[in-house]
Amino acid sequence: MHSATSHLRPRRKWTVHLIHHTHTDVGYTDSQQTIARFHAEFLDQAISIARRAADPAGDPELRGFKWTNECHWSIEQWLARNPPERHSELLDVIRSGAIALSGTYLHYTELPDAQLLRSALSRSRAFCDRHDLPLDTALSADVNGFGWDYASALLDAGIRNFMTCVHSHHGIAPMGSRQLPFFWQTHDGRELFVWNGEHYHLANALGLAPGAVLTYDFVDELRPAFRTADTLPIALKRLPRYLRQLEDDGYPYDFVPLHVSGAMTDNAPPSEAVIRFVHRWNAANAGDDGLITLRMGSPSEICRAARESSVPIPRHRGDWPDWWSDGVASIPAEVRLARTAARTRRWLGHLAGRPGLPVPTAQESACMERVEQTLRLFTEHTFNHSDSIAAPWDINVKAIGGGKRALACAAWEASVEARHAAFARLGALPNLAPHEAGDRFFYKVVNPLADAVTDSVRLYLESRDFDLLPLNPFVIDTRTGKQLPCRVSPAPRGVTCDVALSLNAGEEAVLELRTGTGAVRSLARRFTEVGIPDDIANNDTLAAAINGVRRVETPFLQIDFDDVAGITGWIDKASGASLLASDRAHAPFCPVYEVTPVAGKTGEDMVFVRSRMGRNRKGADVRRIAGSLASVEFHTVTENWIPVTLHYSVEGVVWWRVRLDIWRNQPRVDVTLRLHKNSVWEPENLYAALPFGPAGNQLWLDKPGAPVRPWIDQLPDTLADWSCIQEGFCSCPKDGYTSIPGLVVTTPDAPLLHYGPLAHGPRRVMGHPALNSETPMPYSWLMTNFWETNFDASLAGFHEFNFRVESGAHLATPAAAIARIHALNHGLIAFRVKP
Repeated sequence: MHSATSHLRPRRKWTVHLIHHTHTDVGYTDSQQTIARFHAEFLDQAISIARRAADPAGDPELRGFKWTNECHWSIEQWLARNPPERHSELLDVIRSGAIALSGTYLHYTELPDAQLLRSALSRSRAFCDRHDLPLDTALSADVNGFGWDYASALLDAGIRNFMTCVHSHHGIAPMGSRQLPFFWQTHDGRELFVWNGEHYHLANALGLAPGAVLTYDFVDELRPAFRTADTLPIALKRLPRYLRQLEDDGYPYDFVPLHVSGAMTDNAPPSEAVIRFVHRWNAANAGDDGLITLRMGSPSEICRAARESSVPIPRHRGDWPDWWSDGVASIPAEVRLARTAARTRRWLGHLAGRPGLPVPTAQESACMERVEQTLRLFTEHTFNHSDSIAAPWDINVKAIGGGKRALACAAWEASVEARHAAFARLGALPNLAPHEAGDRFFYKVVNPLADAVTDSVRLYLESRDFDLLPLNPFVIDTRTGKQLPCRVSPAPRGVTCDVALSLNAGEEAVLELRTGTGAVRSLARRFTEVGIPDDIANNDTLAAAINGVRRVETPFLQIDFDDVAGITGWIDKASGASLLASDRAHAPFCPVYEVTPVAGKTGEDMVFVRSRMGRNRKGADVRRIAGSLASVEFHTVTENWIPVTLHYSVEGVVWWRVRLDIWRNQPRVDVTLRLHKNSVWEPENLYAALPFGPAGNQLWLDKPGAPVRPWIDQLPDTLADWSCIQEGFCSCPKDGYTSIPGLVVTTPDAPLLHYGPLAHGPRRVMGHPALNSETPMPYSWLMTNFWETNFDASLAGFHEFNFRVESGAHLATPAAAIARIHALNHGLIAFRVKP
């Protein structure tokens, strides 16, 4: 390659392994159904090329062709579309080595729980075991992070190697470097080999794929068109420069993997032009007198070569937060449905494991499988069409967004059916069973968990039953015959009668809902006026309904309210400790809204501003507005709860209401946030402040596999601003702070927790020295539309987000606190049974 100057030539001989695959997006470039068909057709094309390459009388320029099947989901699509007699064609080509396998099922956000991750990975493992095929490596492309438990899940599936191709748009690869292997140590002490690779289109940028070239990853004198047929002049310049740069950076190997796509798009077909280019390069000795040799390879081969090399491989331990997990806040309503379905699946799993109960029915098992399959698709990392911001009105955008929503609805519906089937085997009445005069209403409540639970139970009563059960009902615990204090709350098509109930692990109870007398006057009541609350203070509760009083106090908590500042104090009475962060900028559950101005009002304007944000999720000229408290409303106090509503106003939102149910007999507050969101095309973010964290405590996040401490349990150079969590977070005493209570906050509906600075500026990543001296400040990141692609442009509509806050010495350890979070989010569920 005599055209290259000496300082741009590599110094040593190189073998460049081209890993030919397509990045799999289920959606984004076309409808989900179309993408499924495409990937089946891609395998047909790969089989055809491989068979022609293996034909001794065939084209010699096809020999050496290799296609890597990036996601096992693609194989499932091919198998479903082809008769069994054709299946051997695929298996034969796999066994020949012309199609390499990856253990990846799909590319996920951090939404899946530990069970769903393993369920997905088990499908590729089962396929390989069934057909005696080797599988030791998984390939990931595009996504910017993986929860710590993903390493354990891969190892549990028998996968030893993991190759990544992080796309650094709005994100960044860890370690501050590319093409870097390391051993990723899991939370349980095992090790996964990781090749932290390059962008999955880098070989295209280097000119190694005729008809599929770009300049996305280069700043040089070349500006080729995507469809440039003769890419050799581009490769002669860019490939030697890239390899020389690796040498200058201290890259220790004489081989390097480069990923190549058959077309300049995601969801691209295999291309025989790639192997033809390999032969052209090698035959012409175009690599500077043999300095550079090209071949087609696989992720497994690269990982094996690195493992067998004498080059030392570093070890790193911790979480790998995904920069792109913020996408879950672009479809908050659908994420809520999917998370509820996943939680129901886990609850039913606990129930199925309870001894002494009938085994799950075939219908229940089929519903559970439908829940898992729809969740496996919904939690995949794409959310909408690539032009969702530029053309939110387009029918393709509507179709792909609708397809994503349909998956969430399907998961939720299947979980409801599975739950009904489980209730039926436990004696539940049919939902539309005819009622007769004198019917009695009985409900069964089951605690399938391994821990005791005290929680609210909602006994649902549809309006069609009101004539059988007048107002002023009461509830009897049939175990003791005692009456339970009851609160009637509105519910869709009826009401719920809410009681507090305690059940030991594995215990169940039957409750009877009875009609009351309807009388207001009673020897047991201190008040005699309809609609007037009990405003007499006693030793247990200071009711805040008296004019001018802005404090709620129970035996466990003291919560102070201010007409302007909102919640100003949250005290644990046993220790006297404040449960709020002293350096908080916003009151608990105060809205914080951000919007970045866009001068023009076209789709191109909206895309351009977003595309320039880098690792920030807002522009430098962002406007940040905290909500203004409009009023604090204290409602009628009941025997179990003290209800308070805070009304806020904030830009971007029509209304924002926070309902607190403060428990009188537990150190707990249940919070329901409801809001009506405006439609805004400009980039925006919406948060709810959660400034909980007693001084001397450590923040822990509930993530699959094990709790994680942000800014401590992370890989170097990873995201330090937010994380996608499972069921909530906790604040537990550090060593030496035994007098401080633990605290949990559940986030069942909103999985994004933001804890870095909200302000625009250089983003600090793990290892930045400032993280050693600062304390994370939690915000629930409810909504965003900041990406220029893939996200819903409008977040408008009605939304609900629930939270629960509990504190006490029983939450002093992360293990106890995380278990409590899950128990609180499972709650207690009642269903109608026969007397």
